[in-house]
Amino acid sequence: MNDEVEAPPRGRGRPRNEEKDVAIAEATWRILAEKGYEALTFEGVAELAACSRSTLYRRFANKAELVEAILGQTSRRVEPRTDDTMSPRDVLIAHAHALCRYMAGPRGPATLMMSVSSEHHPDLAAALARHGRNEQTYFLREFDRARPGTPEQVRDFAFNTLIGTIISHVAVLRATLTERQIIRLVDGALSLLEMEPD
Repeated sequence: MNDEVEAPPRGRGRPRNEEKDVAIAEATWRILAEKGYEALTFEGVAELAACSRSTLYRRFANKAELVEAILGQTSRRVEPRTDDTMSPRDVLIAHAHALCRYMAGPRGPATLMMSVSSEHHPDLAAALARHGRNEQTYFLREFDRARPGTPEQVRDFAFNTLIGTIISHVAVLRATLTERQIIRLVDGALSLLEMEPD
């Protein structure tokens, strides 16, 4: 019997540098906010992030993959700490705060511009859709916990109302929502669960 443990296979190239990943993400967000998806290039990101183009080409096959990666990375950076002992309302408030942080600064306008560009770029549309589905599960789970059995149409309306209002204030109007305003928005969305479906 062989007692040797096989070493896990090594990844391609050198280990990822977290600081470099953050610099790449910030550079990408900045270009997206200032110039849009059409103007996003690996060359431009490399220049702003102070890295080589080969660094980007090793990480991402194309710019849609780059965008999807920074969407996920940014979500993880602002993700709230929650646990199963928290009420659905408290978890929704925590996620609403996280969405406000996510949409702050250049990320809000960049997200809006990407939504428009996605109509002409199927690869970007697919990346945004995958990311959106992943993110909305956190909210939808809490709406389901708050009022089990709510018709999907009603739950989705409450979710879209909450998310749309936050994006409108933070990304479009560039406003900062207070704790009290966030709580009111969450409570308003939860009250929508009482609606009868159309």
